[in-house]
Amino acid sequence: MQNNKKNLLFVHIAIALFGSSSLFGKLINQPAFVIVSGRVLFSVILMFIIFKLRKISLSLGNRTNYLKVVLLGIILAVHWFFFYHAIQISTVTIVLLTFSTCPIFATFIEPMVFREEKLEKINIIIACVAFLGIIAKLDVGSSMLQGFIEGILSGLTFALVSVLERKYVKEFKGVVISFYEQLVVFIVLLPLCIAVGLNPVSKSDIFYILLFATVFTLVSRYFYINGLKGVSAQTAGVISCLEPVYGIILAFIILSEVPTVKEIIGGLI
Repeated sequence: MQNNKKNLLFVHIAIALFGSSSLFGKLINQPAFVIVSGRVLFSVILMFIIFKLRKISLSLGNRTNYLKVVLLGIILAVHWFFFYHAIQISTVTIVLLTFSTCPIFATFIEPMVFREEKLEKINIIIACVAFLGIIAKLDVGSSMLQGFIEGILSGLTFALVSVLERKYVKEFKGVVISFYEQLVVFIVLLPLCIAVGLNPVSKSDIFYILLFATVFTLVSRYFYINGLKGVSAQTAGVISCLEPVYGIILAFIILSEVPTVKEIIGGLI
C-alpha cells in the first residue's frame, strides 16, 4: 500500500513537471527538432556520468531488449516533436488540452498489450465523453488546426509509449530505460537538426535547454518511469489530465496566453 502511494506521488510530480515543461517550446528560440535534441543530449550526458559514478550497469541483457528500447525511443521522439512543434505553431493551451487525449488512447491500447486487462464499458463511456471535450475545442477554420492535430498525435504516441514502458519497465531499472530512450531520440533527430539548422543561439537558449534537460527531463522521466512500476498506464493517463492545469496557469503568468471560452469549456468536459 505504501509503495502504491509512493508510485502515485512519483507520477503526480512527473506530470507537474511535464505540464510546466511545455513552456520551453515558446521560451527557446529554436526549431522543435533542435529543442528536443538539445534537451536529450544534455540529459544523456548527465545520466551517463551518474551511472559511471554510481557504477550502474547499462546492460539490457540481449539483442531483443535493445530493440525494445529502440522502439520506445523512436515513439518518444515522434511524441516530443509533435508536442513542441504544435506549441510553436499554436498555443500552450490548445496543445495541452489536445494532448489530454492520452488516456482516451490508453483506454483502448492497454487491453491489446495486456491481455489479462479487459476493456471496461465505463472506460469506453468516459473516453467518448472526453473525446467530445476535445471536439468542442476544434475550430476547423482556425490557423491553429495543425497545432490541434499534432497535439492529438502527441497524445496518441505518449499513450503508446506509456503502455509499452509499463510492459518493459519491470524487467530493468527505469533510469536505464530512460537513458536508452533519450539516446535513441537524439540519434533519430540529429539528421533532421543538421538539415533544418540552428537559429542564432542566445544565452537564454542555453540556460533554458540546460534547465529543460535536468529538472524537466532527467528528473521528470525518473519519477514517471519509476512511478509506472505500481501504476497502470490508464491511471497515469488520467493523472496526466492535470498537466494542462499546470501548463495553462504558467502560460498565462509567463507568456500572457489567455485561453478562450471555447477552450475552457472543452477542457472542463
